[in-house]
Amino acid sequence: MAGLIPQSFINDLIDRADIVDVVGSRVTLKKSGKNYSGLCPFHDEESPAFSVSPDKQFFHCFGCQESGSALTFLMKYERMEFVEAVEALAKDLGLAVPREKSNRNYVEVDQRIFQALEKAERVYKQELRTMPAAVDYLKGRSLTGVTARDFGIGYAPEGWHCLSEILQEEGVSAEVMLKAGLTIKNDSGRVYDRFRHRIMFPIRDVRGRVIGFGGRKLGEEEGPKYLNSPETPVFAKNQELYGLYEARKALRNIDRLLVVEGYMDVVALAQRGFPNAVATLGTATGEAHYQKLYRYTDEVVCCFDGDKAGRAAAWRALESALPVLNEHRQLKFVFLPDGEDPDSLVRDQGAEAFATFLQNATPGIEYLFSKLGEGLDLQSLDGRARFMGLANPYVEKIPAGILQDLVKKRVREIGGMDSGSVRPARVESRPRANSGNDAQFGSVLAQRLIAMLLKAPNLWQTLNSDVQKQLLAHQQELGALGRLVSLLNAQPQADTNEILIAWPEEVEQHRLIELAKKPMASNAQAWQQELLDGSMHLLRLRERSVRQQRIAELKASGEEDKLRDLLPSKTRSGDSASEG
Repeated sequence: MAGLIPQSFINDLIDRADIVDVVGSRVTLKKSGKNYSGLCPFHDEESPAFSVSPDKQFFHCFGCQESGSALTFLMKYERMEFVEAVEALAKDLGLAVPREKSNRNYVEVDQRIFQALEKAERVYKQELRTMPAAVDYLKGRSLTGVTARDFGIGYAPEGWHCLSEILQEEGVSAEVMLKAGLTIKNDSGRVYDRFRHRIMFPIRDVRGRVIGFGGRKLGEEEGPKYLNSPETPVFAKNQELYGLYEARKALRNIDRLLVVEGYMDVVALAQRGFPNAVATLGTATGEAHYQKLYRYTDEVVCCFDGDKAGRAAAWRALESALPVLNEHRQLKFVFLPDGEDPDSLVRDQGAEAFATFLQNATPGIEYLFSKLGEGLDLQSLDGRARFMGLANPYVEKIPAGILQDLVKKRVREIGGMDSGSVRPARVESRPRANSGNDAQFGSVLAQRLIAMLLKAPNLWQTLNSDVQKQLLAHQQELGALGRLVSLLNAQPQADTNEILIAWPEEVEQHRLIELAKKPMASNAQAWQQELLDGSMHLLRLRERSVRQQRIAELKASGEEDKLRDLLPSKTRSGDSASEG
């Protein structure tokens, strides 16, 4: 028997989790005052009655009356047992689940640590007002008072015990200050303030609680330019991102997140219209960082210096990102000119210059291929073989799925090979005007039919043979839908990945991927009838369009005597009745 999970761990788990994060990754939520609202996932409704409170860490539906914590939501939504939900939530937070009869150690979070850190932030902000040198430094970096306030920027006094003496007077024990990383005990047992004579940047978790600090030194004394809080029961620097809380607070929907290297980069970008920037905390961008980033957005742009060190950092970031990438997630890179960082660039050249760099960002997979191909003669057999040998280990890091299949295909193309000895038959490629644009995908109905067939290719076989024959007969006029049914007719066993790999138009592939991942209102069981009805409707519309075109041609040529044969029988009988 594995042993019971300690109740203290469960309580702490619920306290650490952000219910908006847990629910929002599964249900579309919109900010509504202090809370968030959306359509309830537990019953059918047309207007949002589902509310999530970040303050209370509680969800409630006013329609079906379902309610509870983040754990309760996971159990109901994912149909998990209690232990499964605990393990899933713990994994998201990077925690190991302890058992009372196991040897695993678990350090329960002391809530006094959060209280001490909040008090320290208040002290640092007060001290900033009394230190002209610190204020001048921030003004010299063009920061406004509003920006300093929004990010809680402060100043750590120069003395060895300034902070600890103030906190002690407020009832914070020496033990708690040490646990919170606010003080240091040296080998001789002497205890003193960790941060002294530094500009202070509070680091917050996704719920807005201060979990640590970053300090930038002001003077020329010894010590690192930037100093971060140590690992504590509430702070793990390899999982946290500076500015993420502020970005979520500023933006209702985060289209993309910018990963930069420093506190000042985040703050400067936010002040100049880029509130979506975050920074790692003195560590390389790791897999845990990307897991957190992609909870809030589908696009991550890493901004690095264009020098050797910046490109080395970019490569490490790319390697870390590969295991979490898929067809839904984009990763891009921006390389700034030597000697520039986002802070200096927006100050010296303005926000538009930085926006231009973002527009020209390099897709992560393209950067992968360009790096692997450096110094190789891809026109030679040896060069191509070398490229494929270098690429394959990285490709295998990408999770199995559409993205990995497309990357494999591209690697084979660069290596001068096809996509394998066994592959779906390719649709015949024909020159077309406006290839890949929305005209090729037709109406909303046609696009929905495409989406259904991509999600469930076996639906093609459920259509009756007459409808199949008519669709195939008119495949050229049906654009992308016609090419899709042609492929499915030739390869009835093809799955979604095989369809996308076989598609002849690379531009259209991206549109198909969007349709494949687009949420569908109905379920797969209802698609069979919907596909039949939709296909017949499209065919009727085409027949009507052909008839109307023919009528216009006859009228233009003066052959109106032939119109009667083109009119629907109902209309003809109506005409006869009126004539009689």
